[in-house]
Amino acid sequence: MEVETLIRLPGKSLMRNERILSFITTPRGVLSWKQHTSLIEYKGKLAVVLVSTESLRTSSFDRFDLWILEDVTEHEWSKQSFQLPSSLPYGFQDAQRMVSQGTNKAGEIIFSLANLPGRAQPFYVFYFNPVTNSMRRVRIHGVADTEEFWSRYGLTGMCGASFSPQHHDSIAFL
Repeated sequence: MEVETLIRLPGKSLMRNERILSFITTPRGVLSWKQHTSLIEYKGKLAVVLVSTESLRTSSFDRFDLWILEDVTEHEWSKQSFQLPSSLPYGFQDAQRMVSQGTNKAGEIIFSLANLPGRAQPFYVFYFNPVTNSMRRVRIHGVADTEEFWSRYGLTGMCGASFSPQHHDSIAFL
């Protein structure tokens, strides 16, 4: 909703256009499993990745639902269900929880563990292409995969893992 406000000051009149924000209603059950959902941007729209209840029962992540907000003013959502070409390990504990980190410019949905996998264990990022129904796995070297990494940063126990899929650094300013 937009509101125009006319402000009168001595010798001046200002017109202000303000947009009033409101809450977005989601379909029933979409956000009920809070730790098993991820809000992402998908093709320029707000979307929710929801781990399927089948995956929650089997401790493997092989399917998910993608709820896409199609109309912001009418709160209309569409749902797409996806079956991954291969299952990923998954569990109820935070250490084993797979989350979506968003999408990249190629339209792939990015998944990783919510936490680092443990001392001297490799860290992987998974890219799922919903158009071709293909998935690729990328190992991130130098992150959690050596004792040196854990010692250098003084890490102990469980450590969260989060990244920005569209971020890149440039050495142009060096």
